Amino acid sequence: MGRIRILSDNVANKIAAGEVVERPASVVKELLENSLDAGAFDIRIDAENAGRRLLRIQDDGCGMLRDDALLAFERHATSKLSDVKDLLAIATLGFRGEALPSIASVRRLLLETRSAEEQTGTAVEIAGGKLLRCDEIARPAGTTITVRDLFFNVPARKKFLRSDQTELAHIGSLVTHYSLGHPNKRFELYHEGRELLGVTPVSTLRDRAFQVFGSEVMQDLVELSPRTFELRLPPPYAPPGAHNSEPPQPEMAEFVLEGLVSGPHVQRPNRNSVYLFVNGRLIRDRTLQHALTAAYYNLMPAGCYPFALLFLNCDPAEVDVNVHPSKTEVRFRHGSAVHDFVRDTVRDVLMESRPVSSMPLSASSPILAGTRPFTPQAPVQRAAELPFSEFSARVEAIAFEPESAEMAVAELADPVQTEVPEVRINPPLRPAQNIETVAALHRSQKIRYVPDTHGALDEIALDWDRV
Repeated sequence: MGRIRILSDNVANKIAAGEVVERPASVVKELLENSLDAGAFDIRIDAENAGRRLLRIQDDGCGMLRDDALLAFERHATSKLSDVKDLLAIATLGFRGEALPSIASVRRLLLETRSAEEQTGTAVEIAGGKLLRCDEIARPAGTTITVRDLFFNVPARKKFLRSDQTELAHIGSLVTHYSLGHPNKRFELYHEGRELLGVTPVSTLRDRAFQVFGSEVMQDLVELSPRTFELRLPPPYAPPGAHNSEPPQPEMAEFVLEGLVSGPHVQRPNRNSVYLFVNGRLIRDRTLQHALTAAYYNLMPAGCYPFALLFLNCDPAEVDVNVHPSKTEVRFRHGSAVHDFVRDTVRDVLMESRPVSSMPLSASSPILAGTRPFTPQAPVQRAAELPFSEFSARVEAIAFEPESAEMAVAELADPVQTEVPEVRINPPLRPAQNIETVAALHRSQKIRYVPDTHGALDEIALDWDRV
Protein backbone atom coordinates (compact mmCIF):
# COMPACT_ATOMS: atom_id res chain seq x y z
CA MET A 1 0.00 0.00 0.00
CA GLY A 2 1.36 3.42 -0.94
CA ARG A 3 2.25 6.10 1.56
CA ILE A 4 0.49 9.02 -0.10
CA ARG A 5 -3.17 9.45 0.77
CA ILE A 6 -5.85 12.10 0.27
CA LEU A 7 -6.73 13.95 3.44
CA SER A 8 -10.33 14.11 4.56
CA ASP A 9 -12.21 17.39 4.43
CA ASN A 10 -12.17 17.59 8.22
CA VAL A 11 -8.36 17.37 8.37
CA ALA A 12 -7.95 19.74 5.43
CA ASN A 13 -10.20 22.33 7.06
CA LYS A 14 -8.22 22.17 10.29
CA ILE A 15 -4.99 22.64 8.38
CA ALA A 16 -6.49 25.67 6.66
CA ALA A 17 -7.73 26.91 10.03
CA GLY A 18 -4.14 26.85 11.27
CA GLU A 19 -3.27 29.37 8.54
CA VAL A 20 -6.38 31.53 8.79
CA VAL A 21 -7.51 31.25 12.44
CA GLU A 22 -4.55 32.15 14.60
CA ARG A 23 -6.39 33.88 17.46
CA PRO A 24 -9.85 35.39 18.14
CA ALA A 25 -8.87 38.55 16.25
CA SER A 26 -8.33 36.40 13.13
CA VAL A 27 -11.96 35.28 13.31
CA VAL A 28 -13.10 38.89 13.69
CA LYS A 29 -11.02 39.90 10.68
CA GLU A 30 -12.46 37.27 8.35
CA LEU A 31 -16.07 37.87 9.38
CA LEU A 32 -15.67 41.64 9.38
CA GLU A 33 -14.30 41.57 5.84
CA ASN A 34 -17.28 39.45 4.76
CA SER A 35 -19.64 42.06 6.22
CA LEU A 36 -17.88 44.88 4.39
CA ASP A 37 -17.94 42.93 1.13
CA ALA A 38 -21.69 42.41 1.64
CA GLY A 39 -22.21 46.18 1.59
CA ALA A 40 -23.02 46.56 5.29
CA PHE A 41 -23.22 50.07 6.76
CA ASP A 42 -23.96 49.14 10.39
CA ILE A 43 -21.64 46.58 12.01
CA ARG A 44 -21.60 45.50 15.65
CA ILE A 45 -19.11 43.12 17.29
CA ASP A 46 -19.73 41.52 20.70
CA ALA A 47 -17.08 39.52 22.54
CA GLU A 48 -16.87 37.59 25.78
CA ASN A 49 -13.75 36.38 27.52
CA ALA A 50 -11.65 38.21 24.88
CA GLY A 51 -13.34 36.20 22.12
CA ARG A 52 -12.54 32.76 23.53
CA ARG A 53 -16.07 32.08 24.74
CA LEU A 54 -18.12 34.17 22.33
CA LEU A 55 -17.80 36.33 19.22
CA ARG A 56 -20.86 37.75 17.50
CA ILE A 57 -20.85 39.98 14.41
CA GLN A 58 -24.07 41.58 13.17
CA ASP A 59 -24.45 43.55 9.96
CA ASP A 60 -27.15 44.95 7.69
CA GLY A 61 -25.60 43.71 4.45
CA CYS A 62 -27.22 41.95 1.54
CA GLY A 63 -27.57 38.64 3.38
CA MET A 64 -27.69 35.18 1.77
CA LEU A 65 -30.30 32.90 0.25
CA ARG A 66 -30.98 29.54 1.88
CA ASP A 67 -28.99 27.57 -0.69
CA ASP A 68 -26.07 29.98 -0.48
CA ALA A 69 -26.05 29.76 3.32
CA LEU A 70 -25.47 26.01 3.12
CA LEU A 71 -23.00 26.21 0.26
CA ALA A 72 -20.91 28.86 2.03
CA PHE A 73 -19.46 26.20 4.37
CA GLU A 74 -17.99 24.17 1.53
CA ARG A 75 -14.28 24.61 0.90
CA HIS A 76 -13.36 27.16 -1.75
CA ALA A 77 -16.96 28.29 -2.14
CA THR A 78 -17.18 32.03 -2.79
CA SER A 79 -19.30 34.58 -4.60
CA LYS A 80 -16.37 36.92 -5.30
CA LEU A 81 -14.51 34.98 -7.99
CA SER A 82 -15.73 33.09 -11.02
CA ASP A 83 -12.71 32.86 -13.33
CA VAL A 84 -8.94 32.67 -13.04
CA LYS A 85 -8.69 36.11 -14.65
CA ASP A 86 -10.45 37.59 -11.62
CA LEU A 87 -7.34 36.85 -9.56
CA LEU A 88 -5.46 39.48 -11.55
CA ALA A 89 -7.80 42.27 -10.37
CA ILE A 90 -9.26 41.45 -6.94
CA ALA A 91 -11.50 44.26 -5.74
CA THR A 92 -12.99 42.58 -2.64
CA LEU A 93 -11.47 42.04 0.79
CA GLY A 94 -12.12 38.30 0.78
CA PHE A 95 -11.84 35.88 -2.13
CA ARG A 96 -10.38 32.54 -0.98
CA GLY A 97 -13.60 30.90 0.22
CA GLU A 98 -11.82 29.35 3.22
CA ALA A 99 -12.94 31.55 6.12
CA LEU A 100 -16.28 30.02 7.08
CA PRO A 101 -15.30 26.31 6.73
CA SER A 102 -12.02 26.96 8.56
CA ILE A 103 -13.72 28.76 11.44
CA ALA A 104 -16.51 26.17 11.65
CA SER A 105 -13.94 23.36 11.91
CA VAL A 106 -12.49 24.68 15.20
CA ARG A 107 -15.51 26.44 16.73
CA ARG A 108 -19.24 26.13 17.31
CA LEU A 109 -20.81 28.41 14.71
CA LEU A 110 -24.34 29.69 14.19
CA LEU A 111 -25.17 31.56 10.98
CA GLU A 112 -28.40 33.56 10.81
CA THR A 113 -29.06 35.39 7.58
CA ARG A 114 -31.80 36.67 5.30
CA SER A 115 -31.67 38.16 1.84
CA ALA A 116 -34.01 40.92 0.76
CA GLU A 117 -35.26 38.54 -1.94
CA GLU A 118 -36.76 36.10 0.59
CA GLN A 119 -39.49 36.51 3.19
CA THR A 120 -37.86 34.28 5.80
CA GLY A 121 -34.31 33.84 6.97
CA THR A 122 -32.08 30.81 7.46
CA ALA A 123 -30.25 29.53 10.53
CA VAL A 124 -27.35 27.10 10.04
CA GLU A 125 -25.54 25.60 13.05
CA ILE A 126 -22.22 23.76 12.71
CA ALA A 127 -19.88 22.42 15.41
CA GLY A 128 -16.43 21.09 14.63
CA GLY A 129 -17.19 20.94 10.92
CA LYS A 130 -20.41 18.90 11.35
CA LEU A 131 -23.80 20.26 10.34
CA LEU A 132 -26.25 20.18 13.28
CA ARG A 133 -29.35 21.92 11.92
CA CYS A 134 -30.70 24.19 9.20
CA ASP A 135 -33.98 25.96 10.01
CA GLU A 136 -36.11 28.81 8.79
CA ILE A 137 -36.28 31.85 11.05
CA ALA A 138 -37.81 35.30 11.10
CA ARG A 139 -35.24 38.08 11.10
CA PRO A 140 -34.46 41.36 9.29
CA ALA A 141 -32.27 41.49 6.22
CA GLY A 142 -28.60 41.04 6.97
CA THR A 143 -26.38 38.46 8.64
CA THR A 144 -25.47 37.54 12.20
CA ILE A 145 -22.68 35.04 12.87
CA THR A 146 -22.08 33.73 16.40
CA VAL A 147 -19.00 31.64 17.15
CA ARG A 148 -18.31 30.00 20.51
CA ASP A 149 -15.57 28.03 22.23
CA LEU A 150 -12.52 28.68 20.11
CA PHE A 151 -10.37 25.55 19.57
CA PHE A 152 -12.73 23.41 21.66
CA ASN A 153 -11.73 20.35 19.60
CA VAL A 154 -8.05 21.31 19.24
CA PRO A 155 -6.79 21.72 22.83
CA ALA A 156 -3.17 22.06 21.72
CA ARG A 157 -3.98 25.31 19.90
CA LYS A 158 -5.37 26.86 23.09
CA LYS A 159 -1.93 26.77 24.68
CA PHE A 160 -0.65 29.31 22.16
CA LEU A 161 -3.27 31.94 23.02
CA ARG A 162 -2.16 34.90 25.12
CA SER A 163 -3.84 36.53 28.07
CA ASP A 164 -7.35 37.96 27.80
CA GLN A 165 -5.93 41.47 27.89
CA THR A 166 -3.64 40.80 24.94
CA GLU A 167 -6.27 39.02 22.84
CA LEU A 168 -8.81 41.76 23.51
CA ALA A 169 -6.26 44.38 22.49
CA HIS A 170 -5.78 42.61 19.15
CA ILE A 171 -9.54 42.64 18.56
CA GLY A 172 -9.85 46.31 19.51
CA SER A 173 -6.93 47.27 17.31
CA LEU A 174 -8.35 45.41 14.33
CA VAL A 175 -11.81 46.98 14.59
CA THR A 176 -10.23 50.39 15.10
CA HIS A 177 -8.22 49.89 11.93
CA TYR A 178 -11.23 49.03 9.81
CA SER A 179 -13.29 51.84 11.29
CA LEU A 180 -10.59 54.25 10.09
CA GLY A 181 -10.56 52.65 6.66
CA HIS A 182 -14.33 52.99 6.20
CA PRO A 183 -15.47 56.33 7.64
CA ASN A 184 -18.89 56.13 5.97
CA LYS A 185 -19.93 53.12 8.09
CA ARG A 186 -20.96 52.62 11.72
CA PHE A 187 -18.81 50.40 13.93
CA GLU A 188 -19.57 49.23 17.46
CA LEU A 189 -17.41 46.99 19.63
CA TYR A 190 -18.57 45.62 22.97
CA HIS A 191 -16.78 43.35 25.41
CA GLU A 192 -19.08 41.73 27.96
CA GLY A 193 -21.52 44.64 27.65
CA ARG A 194 -18.88 47.36 27.90
CA GLU A 195 -18.47 49.64 24.89
CA LEU A 196 -14.91 49.83 23.58
CA LEU A 197 -15.57 51.54 20.26
CA GLY A 198 -18.56 53.40 18.90
CA VAL A 199 -18.31 55.58 15.79
CA THR A 200 -21.02 56.93 13.52
CA PRO A 201 -20.78 57.51 9.77
CA VAL A 202 -18.91 60.68 8.79
CA SER A 203 -18.00 62.27 5.49
CA THR A 204 -14.25 62.80 5.87
CA LEU A 205 -11.29 60.85 7.13
CA ARG A 206 -10.33 63.64 9.51
CA ASP A 207 -13.71 63.44 11.23
CA ARG A 208 -13.31 59.70 11.70
CA ALA A 209 -9.80 60.12 13.13
CA PHE A 210 -11.24 62.73 15.50
CA GLN A 211 -13.90 60.23 16.62
CA VAL A 212 -11.34 57.53 17.34
CA PHE A 213 -8.33 59.39 18.73
CA GLY A 214 -9.81 62.61 20.05
CA SER A 215 -8.68 66.20 19.63
CA GLU A 216 -5.32 65.77 21.37
CA VAL A 217 -3.86 63.72 18.55
CA MET A 218 -5.54 65.72 15.81
CA GLN A 219 -3.63 68.86 16.79
CA ASP A 220 -0.37 67.18 15.78
CA LEU A 221 -1.55 65.79 12.42
CA VAL A 222 -1.07 67.25 8.96
CA GLU A 223 -3.69 66.50 6.35
CA LEU A 224 -2.47 64.93 3.13
CA SER A 225 -5.01 65.85 0.48
CA PRO A 226 -5.48 63.40 -2.41
CA ARG A 227 -2.46 63.46 -4.69
CA THR A 228 -2.31 61.61 -7.99
CA PHE A 229 0.61 59.94 -9.66
CA GLU A 230 0.37 58.64 -13.23
CA LEU A 231 2.87 56.03 -14.32
CA ARG A 232 3.33 55.63 -18.05
CA LEU A 233 3.66 51.98 -18.96
CA PRO A 234 5.09 50.53 -22.18
CA PRO A 235 2.55 49.44 -24.79
CA PRO A 236 1.41 45.83 -24.69
CA TYR A 237 3.49 43.32 -26.59
CA ALA A 238 2.46 42.69 -30.18
CA PRO A 239 3.71 39.58 -32.02
CA PRO A 240 5.94 40.29 -35.02
CA GLY A 241 3.45 38.82 -37.48
CA ALA A 242 0.45 40.72 -36.17
CA HIS A 243 -1.06 43.26 -38.51
CA ASN A 244 -2.94 46.00 -36.69
CA SER A 245 -4.35 49.10 -38.25
CA GLU A 246 -3.29 51.17 -35.24
CA PRO A 247 -0.12 50.78 -33.18
CA PRO A 248 -0.66 49.72 -29.57
CA GLN A 249 -1.11 52.63 -27.20
CA PRO A 250 0.87 52.88 -23.96
CA GLU A 251 -1.02 52.23 -20.75
CA MET A 252 -1.31 54.56 -17.76
CA ALA A 253 -1.31 53.37 -14.15
CA GLU A 254 -2.85 55.86 -11.73
CA PHE A 255 -2.14 55.96 -7.99
CA VAL A 256 -3.90 58.23 -5.48
CA LEU A 257 -2.50 58.83 -1.98
CA GLU A 258 -4.30 60.57 0.87
CA GLY A 259 -4.44 60.49 4.64
CA LEU A 260 -3.00 62.08 7.77
CA VAL A 261 0.61 62.24 8.97
CA SER A 262 2.16 63.68 12.09
CA GLY A 263 4.86 66.31 12.31
CA PRO A 264 8.45 65.34 13.08
CA HIS A 265 7.95 66.29 16.74
CA VAL A 266 5.63 63.29 17.22
CA GLN A 267 8.03 60.39 17.73
CA ARG A 268 6.77 56.90 18.51
CA PRO A 269 9.07 54.07 19.64
CA ASN A 270 7.64 51.57 17.11
CA ARG A 271 5.51 51.27 13.98
CA ASN A 272 2.31 50.52 15.88
CA SER A 273 0.95 53.98 15.04
CA VAL A 274 1.33 53.48 11.28
CA TYR A 275 -1.94 52.65 9.52
CA LEU A 276 -1.64 51.52 5.90
CA PHE A 277 -4.51 50.73 3.53
CA VAL A 278 -4.36 49.72 -0.11
CA ASN A 279 -7.71 49.86 -1.89
CA GLY A 280 -9.44 49.79 1.50
CA ARG A 281 -7.52 46.71 2.66
CA LEU A 282 -5.56 46.72 5.90
CA ILE A 283 -2.01 45.63 5.06
CA ARG A 284 1.54 45.38 6.38
CA ASP A 285 3.84 46.18 3.50
CA ARG A 286 7.58 46.72 3.76
CA THR A 287 7.67 48.89 0.66
CA LEU A 288 5.24 51.45 2.06
CA GLN A 289 6.75 51.30 5.55
CA HIS A 290 10.22 51.98 4.17
CA ALA A 291 8.89 54.81 2.01
CA LEU A 292 7.31 56.42 5.06
CA THR A 293 10.52 56.08 7.06
CA ALA A 294 12.51 57.59 4.19
CA ALA A 295 10.14 60.57 4.07
CA TYR A 296 11.08 61.45 7.66
CA TYR A 297 14.82 60.97 7.07
CA ASN A 298 16.82 63.64 8.93
CA LEU A 299 13.57 64.98 10.42
CA MET A 300 13.48 62.67 13.43
CA PRO A 301 16.04 60.48 15.21
CA ALA A 302 16.76 56.96 14.02
CA GLY A 303 14.58 54.38 15.71
CA CYS A 304 11.60 56.76 16.03
CA TYR A 305 8.47 56.50 13.93
CA PRO A 306 5.60 58.90 13.17
CA PHE A 307 1.86 58.59 13.39
CA ALA A 308 0.55 57.98 9.88
CA LEU A 309 -2.81 57.08 8.40
CA LEU A 310 -2.30 56.53 4.67
CA PHE A 311 -4.68 55.32 1.98
CA LEU A 312 -3.28 54.27 -1.38
CA ASN A 313 -5.84 53.62 -4.11
CA CYS A 314 -4.97 52.18 -7.50
CA ASP A 315 -6.18 49.84 -10.18
CA PRO A 316 -6.66 46.35 -8.63
CA ALA A 317 -4.50 44.97 -11.45
CA GLU A 318 -1.52 46.96 -10.09
CA VAL A 319 -1.40 45.10 -6.77
CA ASP A 320 -1.39 41.38 -5.98
CA VAL A 321 -3.21 40.53 -2.74
CA ASN A 322 -3.01 36.77 -3.19
CA VAL A 323 0.34 36.58 -1.39
CA HIS A 324 -0.43 35.49 2.17
CA PRO A 325 -3.29 33.35 3.57
CA SER A 326 -4.29 36.11 5.97
CA LYS A 327 -4.34 38.63 3.08
CA THR A 328 -2.29 41.18 5.05
CA GLU A 329 0.63 41.34 2.61
CA VAL A 330 0.57 42.62 -0.95
CA ARG A 331 2.97 42.86 -3.84
CA PHE A 332 2.97 45.86 -6.18
CA ARG A 333 3.47 45.49 -9.88
CA HIS A 334 5.72 48.56 -9.91
CA GLY A 335 7.06 48.61 -6.36
CA SER A 336 9.90 51.09 -6.94
CA ALA A 337 7.61 53.70 -8.48
CA VAL A 338 5.08 53.32 -5.66
CA HIS A 339 7.84 53.63 -3.06
CA ASP A 340 9.18 56.87 -4.55
CA PHE A 341 5.70 58.31 -4.98
CA VAL A 342 4.76 57.74 -1.32
CA ARG A 343 8.12 58.97 -0.04
CA ASP A 344 8.14 62.17 -2.10
CA THR A 345 4.48 62.97 -1.40
CA VAL A 346 4.79 62.64 2.36
CA ARG A 347 8.06 64.57 2.33
CA ASP A 348 6.50 67.43 0.35
CA VAL A 349 3.58 67.65 2.76
CA LEU A 350 5.94 67.83 5.72
CA MET A 351 7.94 70.59 4.08
CA GLU A 352 4.78 72.54 3.28
CA SER A 353 3.50 72.27 6.84
CA ARG A 354 6.68 73.93 8.20
CA PRO A 355 6.75 72.32 11.63
CA VAL A 356 7.70 74.77 14.36
CA SER A 357 9.59 74.21 17.56
CA SER A 358 7.69 72.87 20.54
CA MET A 359 9.63 75.00 23.07
CA PRO A 360 7.15 76.12 25.76
CA LEU A 361 6.30 79.81 25.66
CA SER A 362 4.28 82.06 27.92
CA ALA A 363 0.74 82.97 27.01
CA SER A 364 1.76 86.63 26.58
CA SER A 365 4.52 85.84 24.12
CA PRO A 366 4.17 87.60 20.75
CA ILE A 367 4.86 84.28 19.04
CA LEU A 368 1.56 82.94 20.30
CA ALA A 369 -0.40 86.00 19.24
CA GLY A 370 -3.29 85.16 16.96
CA THR A 371 -3.35 81.45 17.79
CA ARG A 372 -6.60 79.60 18.22
CA PRO A 373 -8.21 79.65 21.68
CA PHE A 374 -8.31 76.64 23.95
CA THR A 375 -11.00 74.08 23.17
CA PRO A 376 -12.13 71.17 25.36
CA GLN A 377 -10.40 67.89 24.61
CA ALA A 378 -12.50 65.18 22.99
CA PRO A 379 -12.20 61.74 24.60
CA VAL A 380 -10.32 58.87 23.03
CA GLN A 381 -12.10 55.65 22.13
CA ARG A 382 -11.27 52.90 24.60
CA ALA A 383 -10.39 50.46 21.82
CA ALA A 384 -7.66 52.84 20.64
CA GLU A 385 -5.89 52.93 24.00
CA LEU A 386 -6.13 49.34 25.18
CA PRO A 387 -2.99 48.03 26.89
CA PHE A 388 -0.61 46.15 24.60
CA SER A 389 -2.58 47.43 21.59
CA GLU A 390 -0.62 47.17 18.37
CA PHE A 391 -2.27 50.24 16.91
CA SER A 392 -2.66 52.49 19.96
CA ALA A 393 -1.82 55.96 18.73
CA ARG A 394 -2.46 58.34 21.61
CA VAL A 395 0.29 60.95 21.79
CA GLU A 396 1.45 61.78 25.31
CA ALA A 397 2.02 65.51 25.89
CA ILE A 398 4.00 67.13 28.72
CA ALA A 399 2.22 69.94 30.58
CA PHE A 400 4.38 72.95 31.41
CA GLU A 401 3.62 75.39 34.20
CA PRO A 402 3.35 79.07 33.15
CA GLU A 403 6.18 80.02 35.50
CA SER A 404 8.58 77.56 33.91
CA ALA A 405 7.58 78.77 30.46
CA GLU A 406 8.39 82.39 31.35
CA MET A 407 11.74 81.34 32.78
CA ALA A 408 12.55 79.49 29.57
CA VAL A 409 11.74 82.57 27.50
CA ALA A 410 13.89 84.76 29.74
CA GLU A 411 16.83 82.39 29.41
CA LEU A 412 16.52 82.46 25.65
CA ALA A 413 16.46 86.27 25.62
CA ASP A 414 19.49 86.70 27.94
CA PRO A 415 21.63 83.58 27.81
CA VAL A 416 24.30 83.20 30.48
CA GLN A 417 27.82 83.37 29.12
CA THR A 418 29.94 80.79 30.90
CA GLU A 419 33.73 80.93 30.79
CA VAL A 420 35.73 77.98 29.61
CA PRO A 421 37.62 76.62 32.64
CA GLU A 422 41.37 76.46 32.48
CA VAL A 423 42.64 72.91 32.03
CA ARG A 424 45.72 71.94 34.01
CA ILE A 425 47.80 69.07 32.67
CA ASN A 426 49.92 66.96 34.95
CA PRO A 427 52.31 65.49 32.32
CA PRO A 428 55.33 67.77 31.76
CA LEU A 429 55.42 69.93 28.67
CA ARG A 430 58.43 70.75 26.51
CA PRO A 431 59.70 74.20 27.39
CA ALA A 432 58.54 76.85 24.99
CA GLN A 433 61.26 78.14 22.70
CA ASN A 434 59.64 81.51 22.06
CA ILE A 435 59.20 82.97 25.55
CA GLU A 436 58.08 86.38 24.37
CA THR A 437 55.27 84.95 22.23
CA VAL A 438 54.01 82.73 25.03
CA ALA A 439 54.18 85.59 27.55
CA ALA A 440 52.12 87.74 25.20
CA LEU A 441 49.55 84.99 24.87
CA HIS A 442 49.36 84.63 28.64
CA ARG A 443 48.66 88.32 29.02
CA SER A 444 45.93 88.36 26.35
CA GLN A 445 43.97 85.17 27.05
CA LYS A 446 44.08 81.86 28.80
CA ILE A 447 45.67 78.93 27.01
CA ARG A 448 44.70 75.25 26.98
CA TYR A 449 47.80 73.06 27.25
CA VAL A 450 47.55 69.75 25.39
CA PRO A 451 50.19 67.19 26.38
CA ASP A 452 51.94 64.89 23.96
CA THR A 453 51.30 61.59 25.73
CA HIS A 454 52.19 59.26 22.82
CA GLY A 455 55.36 60.89 21.51
CA ALA A 456 53.73 61.55 18.18
CA LEU A 457 55.34 64.98 17.90
CA ASP A 458 58.93 64.00 18.60
CA GLU A 459 59.98 64.67 15.00
CA ILE A 460 58.81 68.29 15.03
CA ALA A 461 61.58 70.88 14.88
CA LEU A 462 62.64 72.53 18.08
CA ASP A 463 61.33 75.92 17.04
CA TRP A 464 57.71 74.52 17.20
CA ASP A 465 55.91 74.68 20.52
CA ARG A 466 53.30 72.15 21.56
CA VAL A 467 50.69 74.45 23.02
